[in-house]
Amino acid sequence: MRYLPGLAWRGLAAVALAACAATAAAADITLEKIKHTGVITIGYRASAAPFSFDAAPGKPAGYAIDICQRLVAQLREQLHLPSLQVRYVLANAAERVAKLDSGEMQMECSDSTNTKERREQAAFAPAYYYAGTRLLVRADDSADSLAQMDGRSVAVIAGSTGQAIAKARKDAGVNLNIIEVPNAAAGVRAVVEKRADGTLSDDIVLLDQAKMLKDTVKVVGPKMSVEPLAIMLPRHSPDFRNLIVRSMLDLLRDGVVQQLYQTWFENPMPVRGYSLGTPPDALLKDAFRRPSEFVSEWTVM
Repeated sequence: MRYLPGLAWRGLAAVALAACAATAAAADITLEKIKHTGVITIGYRASAAPFSFDAAPGKPAGYAIDICQRLVAQLREQLHLPSLQVRYVLANAAERVAKLDSGEMQMECSDSTNTKERREQAAFAPAYYYAGTRLLVRADDSADSLAQMDGRSVAVIAGSTGQAIAKARKDAGVNLNIIEVPNAAAGVRAVVEKRADGTLSDDIVLLDQAKMLKDTVKVVGPKMSVEPLAIMLPRHSPDFRNLIVRSMLDLLRDGVVQQLYQTWFENPMPVRGYSLGTPPDALLKDAFRRPSEFVSEWTVM
């Protein structure tokens, strides 16, 4: 075994302490920004109902928005910031990670899927919904699966799990013309306007679009994936993440998230006025019954 002189040991210790200090400073960067500015910025999507949407220009509403508002209320108490303000910014699927990394927003409250690949880029709170990618087509279309879209065009959200599924099916031999769109509503518009034959997105978001458009479009076929949806957080702010995770688990244990679920999925929706009539599935019931950080992995069927 090699022994180092005292000066060398002290030098190494100083380097180690400096590294620890740098890590601690980095870990607190999101909390420090919130404390310094008195503002927390939440990213959302304007057309991802029932999770997030514009009830009026610049005034978001939805299941994920309501959950995040309750998390902010807890942050006000935990950080002793009773006047903490909330600012909202739009963040589409392709830019959400960059906006978290840059500090432009501190939380993303919409319909983002917690996947292994994304956990290398961002942190996540416990899941609040389990979606599944499905196909939407025009009402008079006979196709009821992606395999039956061979030789046809499919709109997908850039940077989404739906895009990953479409690319995988194309690689497997289904001849798809994949068209990128910025959000689910744009994908549905492309179908209605016959610029695309179908669109892939989270089932519940497509069901909401179909409800709005009544007999124009329909959601068909089985779920093609299991998608645990959750709030996205900055990756390099573990202290902030831990606060949000603990608060989210409290909201689940206290039944607050379940009540919000009923509001947005089982009862007539605020603003929209119609009901999606969607009770929680087995995975979500289990998450409600036994709140934890465990999450079922994103799975393509």
